Amino acid sequence: MKKAFRIFFYVLSILYPILVFVLLVVFKLPLKLLSLCIIALAAALFVSVSAKKKEKKLEWKPLATSVLFFLAGLLCFLTNESIFLKLYPVAINLILLMFFGSTLIYGPNMIFRFATLADKSIKGSFHEKKVEIYCRKVTIAWCIFFIFNGTVAIFTVFSEKIFGLLPDDADKIWSLYNGGISYILMGILFAAEFIVRKFVDRKW
Repeated sequence: MKKAFRIFFYVLSILYPILVFVLLVVFKLPLKLLSLCIIALAAALFVSVSAKKKEKKLEWKPLATSVLFFLAGLLCFLTNESIFLKLYPVAINLILLMFFGSTLIYGPNMIFRFATLADKSIKGSFHEKKVEIYCRKVTIAWCIFFIFNGTVAIFTVFSEKIFGLLPDDADKIWSLYNGGISYILMGILFAAEFIVRKFVDRKW
């Protein structure tokens, strides 16, 4: 898949809640039309990912994104309910929780995998075990974050019914949290882990 095309879909995934809010609430785009646009984008991404390439390995991230987009668009089109578009952030948190959580059981943990990819010298070093233990704690922290973030995302999806909000207000809350606040919280967790890691590195 071409680099520019891949970057486009990564940006689309990040801005998804904001785009849905703008198109549905601000520009009042018909739900059926928006659903068809999402299905078309999902199909384009899927074709790009699954097309025959020199490398045999498929890129699972854009592939998973295309499947989620397609399901959200299809269910929304068939039911004419925007709730299926709003469940996308919940699904992302659930998938990430499954990926990170499974590595805690079967190992090596996800953060340790990232660490060894970034720094080849960790493998076989005298402090490898300490790094793995620390990375396990960070992986657990991310799992807790995905549980928290996904739970809040669910509340924003059903905020209209739970809190008795008007549809437009519920859409604003959903977009604000999933398209803004959740990323800020993620950034704070990244920053906190980076600071802690600097202190831990000195002990090694």
